[in-house]
Amino acid sequence: MIASLKSEARKLLSIRSTYVILIICLALEFIFAFFVVGWHTQPAELANPHYLTSQMLSAVNALSLLFAVISVLAVTHEYRYNTILYTLTNTKSRSRALLAKFVVVSIFILIASLLFGLLSLILSEAAIHLRHLSLAHQDVQVWSTLWRSMFAGWGFAALAFVMAVIIRVQVGALVVLFIIPSTVEGLIGVLLKNNRVYLPFNALNILLDGGENTVHIPYVRAAFVAGVYIIVGWLVGWYLFLKRDVG
Repeated sequence: MIASLKSEARKLLSIRSTYVILIICLALEFIFAFFVVGWHTQPAELANPHYLTSQMLSAVNALSLLFAVISVLAVTHEYRYNTILYTLTNTKSRSRALLAKFVVVSIFILIASLLFGLLSLILSEAAIHLRHLSLAHQDVQVWSTLWRSMFAGWGFAALAFVMAVIIRVQVGALVVLFIIPSTVEGLIGVLLKNNRVYLPFNALNILLDGGENTVHIPYVRAAFVAGVYIIVGWLVGWYLFLKRDVG
């Protein structure tokens, strides 16, 4: 298993698109966290005791779709360039190969969610201090903010991973990734009304609401809902990965 994990880590870190997306994330952090939120924020907004919490969660929310794209490409690049054959040849178990890829992608996204979330705080606070302003006393629930931001960032990537394993075609997986969270869940949400919180991406968005949960569903329940979708999707993807041909 260790060899499979090392192999998948090398693959993820050798994909050029991984670094391109990370650079885009970094650029967006500077644009929004430093210039928009920090430099151009109104002094009255600095009195908000949840300013830092909302800033970190908003950063992860803005970048979560890009994290999901990294997850999709980590899977579909192997099908696009037909290197999946080498992956399955070098391991005795298809299940081990799939699990190793999921673990590596998960660790990468968890770290990225944490680092970019913290970076948004540093950049916004730096801009505020450069303007010679100061924040009001902040009511920061550290552990709640950390687990919600990291779980949500990982959740988007995990759902995207499942889509990629099931669909396998890179363009198709990306199209589905961009359509489902907005268009599909939006239309279904109109029918479900308040029950829309039990849709996967809606549940993840609840974790990133900045501390003002307006839909009256506990964060733990929202994480559980998203987790159920991820587990069910994983089982379907795992079954198909075992049974389908790899060509």
